Amino acid sequence: MDPNAGQNSFLTLTIPGGGKYEGMATAHTAMALDEGYLESNPAGGSFLPSTILSFSHVDWIADSALETISFAFRPEKNEDFGIGFNTKFLHVPFTGYNDWGSQYSRYGSSAVGWYTELIATAAVSYNFLRSFYFGGVSVGASIKAGYRGVSASLEPGQSAMSLMGDFGVMTRFNFLKTYAARDMNWGAGATVKNLGAEFIDNPDPLPTYASLGLSYKPIRPLTIALDFNIPFNLNGETAEKFSFAAGINAEIASFVSAHSGILIKTGKPRFTLGADVSLKNFTIQTNYTLDLASRLELFDRMSITIKVDMDTVKQLLIKDDVQDLYLAGLDAFAQGKLSIAIGYFENSLSLDPTFKPAREMLATAKESMNLEEELRRTLSN
Repeated sequence: MDPNAGQNSFLTLTIPGGGKYEGMATAHTAMALDEGYLESNPAGGSFLPSTILSFSHVDWIADSALETISFAFRPEKNEDFGIGFNTKFLHVPFTGYNDWGSQYSRYGSSAVGWYTELIATAAVSYNFLRSFYFGGVSVGASIKAGYRGVSASLEPGQSAMSLMGDFGVMTRFNFLKTYAARDMNWGAGATVKNLGAEFIDNPDPLPTYASLGLSYKPIRPLTIALDFNIPFNLNGETAEKFSFAAGINAEIASFVSAHSGILIKTGKPRFTLGADVSLKNFTIQTNYTLDLASRLELFDRMSITIKVDMDTVKQLLIKDDVQDLYLAGLDAFAQGKLSIAIGYFENSLSLDPTFKPAREMLATAKESMNLEEELRRTLSN
């Protein structure tokens, strides 16, 4: 066991909120496969493959649970930027019992209540030097605000606020690549997480640590990731021992992937296994965690995440707009309002340049307008 373990506050910061970050046992410092970068390395936002909205439920220890909502995207006008938001909520019901199994009272009321922690995160990143042959170097930072709620019937005066930040860097590059693909086969990252403090009398240090990560794709469907974590306490006290994490992600088919990982940490080893199934507009992901707190019960230490691909949803909405504009153009064309019809067809193509019917009708409307102009000039002469 680690004699320095358990001295930090706001331990929700160390609990993965589902997704591949949890499924790869936190070996994610050099990865940006999904919104998990908001917990692993804020620099990953500039490498995010799509806009994601996700909802996650993690069945943690006994009757405690962690709920997470994340939203992450890269702006269309400047895809070197990455922006993301994340909220985690841990809730633990608590009832105090004495040595005889009876519920006892404290401070004049029954020892029944809740222990809760809420962490809200906002992250931004920017990628420098991106090119066709080099993934660039992304630098990112996030700010986090936390609140711990402890029912007064359990222990008065223990609720507290906290404020902290993460800073990270990540790069992607090719080296000894044996397959043809646009994505880079190596990734490297470094981050320092949870630099800050809680605001309460006699505060405990936050779980601050530095991480170094490396990822490698020996073949296109397979990614291997390694992380090395070094905890430290800002108050100078001796921190926990360092830890290692190793994870793997395999794309089995275009709509199915599997992942697994192991965390090697003194007194807290962890093994995870999970899979993703992608449907038309969303992905369902589930993970199982096996550690010293796991129990042989159905759904114990399971998590489920639903991810909505907002880029796909946007395309569907745009598709409806494209068709509506096209139909409005046809109606205007049928009424002989050629200039109005041309405007509708051009607006339709501005949303989807590949929409062939609008392009064909635009050419027809312009040709009809030219014929009208020629006829008008002929009659005027």
